Amino acid sequence: MSKLVALVAVLVISACGVPSASKVVPLSESELPPELSEQTTTTSTTTTVLVTEPVEETTTSLSEVLSEPVELYYISANRVVATTLTIVSPATTSQVLAALIAGPPTGDNGLGLRSALPTSLSAEIKISKGIAQIDTTAQFLSSLSPIDQRLAIAQLVMTFTRRPGIGQVIFTVDGANVAVPRGRGNLATPGSAVSFDDYSSLLVAPTG
Repeated sequence: MSKLVALVAVLVISACGVPSASKVVPLSESELPPELSEQTTTTSTTTTVLVTEPVEETTTSLSEVLSEPVELYYISANRVVATTLTIVSPATTSQVLAALIAGPPTGDNGLGLRSALPTSLSAEIKISKGIAQIDTTAQFLSSLSPIDQRLAIAQLVMTFTRRPGIGQVIFTVDGANVAVPRGRGNLATPGSAVSFDDYSSLLVAPTG
C-alpha cells in the first residue's frame, strides 16, 4: 500500500511540475487577449486658446476730426450778421478768406444774406503779433459803392478778428498803407489798425 501511495505522489508531481524544456508556442490573433490585440495610437492634440481683450471703442466721428466751425460775417439789409460755416480743420487763413469770398452758405444759415466782397477779390494775409495785414489791389475798393466799402471792410475785419490770435487788422493796397472806412463812416488813418469794435455799430441788433 505504501508503494502505491508513493507511485501516485510521483505521478501528481510530474503532472504539476514545470516543463523541463522551454518552447515558444505561437498564438493566433484570435487567441490573444483584447488588451493586446488593440493597436496603440498616439494622438497629438493642439488646443488653441482665444484670448479676447477688451477694446476701447472710439466714437469720434470723421466730421469732428476733419472739420471745424468758423464764424463768418455777411450782410443783411445793409447790416452785418454772423453765420457759422463748417470748413476743413485746421482752418487756415487762406481757407477762411476763400470761404468768405465764396458768399453766404446755402440753406437756412445763408437765407437773406449777401456779401459786399467781389468773388474775384485777390488778397494776401500776413499775421504778426496779433495783427493781420490784408494786402489787396486798388480795384477792390474802387469797384464798390461807399456803403459797400464799409460793409466789405467790416466783413473782413469782423471775420478775421474772430480767429484765434488775431485782434486787429491793417489794410494795404499793393503793399502801401491805405485809409479804410470804419463802421460809422469815418476813415482810419493809413497804416492804423482797426478792430472788431470799430464795426460793431453795423451789427444786426439782437431780437427779443
